[in-house]
Amino acid sequence: MDVRFRGEHALRTDDKCRLAIPAAYRSALQAHGDARLVITRSLTDACLQVFPAKAWAQYEDKILTLPRSDPTVRRVLQFQVTSSVLIEPDGHGRFVLPPALRTHAGLGPAMDVTVASQIDRFEIWAQDRWLAEQALCAETLGQWSADLARLGL
Repeated sequence: MDVRFRGEHALRTDDKCRLAIPAAYRSALQAHGDARLVITRSLTDACLQVFPAKAWAQYEDKILTLPRSDPTVRRVLQFQVTSSVLIEPDGHGRFVLPPALRTHAGLGPAMDVTVASQIDRFEIWAQDRWLAEQALCAETLGQWSADLARLGL
């Protein structure tokens, strides 16, 4: 079974722009024997996505099966794959947020952030952006919740 992440965690970057992985996420990674992560830009939002290294490798394998002549494949390679960074958290479960990725997500040192689960990965959001996104979801719930039945949820 693959690593699963659950929950929303309010955290803070330190003065060196390090972020501690939530304890529950560290435990899930350790249970699978590999604490390495790949951090990259989200394709859909102004946040960062963090994948277990094995899940990222599977994603890359999928991309390699796609035609590189396809404009969307090229964009994914140029925007997301090139920004990906393999990280190994330190003994306290912390890692430094890479500068280029910080810019994309509006993150900085000594800043409140939200780490939000996405089942097989998690996202890192500047807390103000996360709160705005959650407010939009709540405001438009009636519009998008109708699609849940179509999706079988």
